[in-house]
Amino acid sequence: RLECGGEARIWGGVSNDRRFFARTGELLYLMLCRSGVANELRGLVVSRFLENPAPYDSMARALQNDPQFSKAERAGAYLPCSSHPVFDRLAEDWLAILGSPIPAYDAIPHLVAMTGLTLTLYQLERAREVLDGDPVQLVCEIVSPRKSVVRDLSADSYQRNNSLPQQAVERFVRQVTETEEWHSAVVSEDPILNAADILKHTFGWPDTDDEEIAPDPTALIDQLADRAISRHKQHIGKIHMTWSRAIGLSSRRSSRRVRYAPTDRLLKTLVVCCVAKRLEFRDFLALLHERYGLVIGDAQARSFIASGDADQEDFSDNARRLEERLASLGLLKL
Repeated sequence: RLECGGEARIWGGVSNDRRFFARTGELLYLMLCRSGVANELRGLVVSRFLENPAPYDSMARALQNDPQFSKAERAGAYLPCSSHPVFDRLAEDWLAILGSPIPAYDAIPHLVAMTGLTLTLYQLERAREVLDGDPVQLVCEIVSPRKSVVRDLSADSYQRNNSLPQQAVERFVRQVTETEEWHSAVVSEDPILNAADILKHTFGWPDTDDEEIAPDPTALIDQLADRAISRHKQHIGKIHMTWSRAIGLSSRRSSRRVRYAPTDRLLKTLVVCCVAKRLEFRDFLALLHERYGLVIGDAQARSFIASGDADQEDFSDNARRLEERLASLGLLKL
């Protein structure tokens, strides 16, 4: 099955609302439920939000009518993994935020930012798994007044990651041509009909009323790949670009190219999630790289330095700028 957000197939009986990590938040809910700390997280969500006697809750309760419950369960939300490291990491970040000594309403922006970051990384990680590629890395420039090597590498990293999901969609579709079933269909007496039956069974395509007839199985798989990519560009393909900008991860500031350049708001969220007690700055950078693939300092950029794409000094300066920003925010003691 092709995973497109909440959609089990490319075409089929799943409504448009179910293809996104949006609306009712069912896929986010499933992720948290499938984490290893679901029970602990449930208690915090209930105590911090559902049973929290906040003034705004009392006011909303006075204004609303009697509760309205769903008359039937809605089917169709699709999450292919019964477990995944990203699910655990997301739940652990929620625990860190909800367990911190800040008011519940002040915690919501941190939950939103971290959820957006984690779901973006989930999409990239799932694409990497399909492509069997290297671990996902996000080279982050801590904005400097002048153009730097790190800025160029960050823009390259952004573009490379932005193309991963589309590459994965095409790879997933074309994998069917590597099966024995497909090879048998190609050499059969009616290759087009047999190939179409395989695609119908695997992807729910083509539709019964589809009047287009491909001249051969290769053209048929090309049609499917083109349609899958076209649909991907309209929906799920926009997640990385849109969400990374919305949570303050990417920016075009002082540059014509989009690159990863985290804002103060996102940096504060990362500190809340990763720093339970005092932590050395270099350990903080290592933790950001280990948990989220963020490349900021020279220790995390060894591959770029070894390949000659950057000097150690370039990333050392980048880390120093982050150190100064965190100090100006009152989050680090020099």
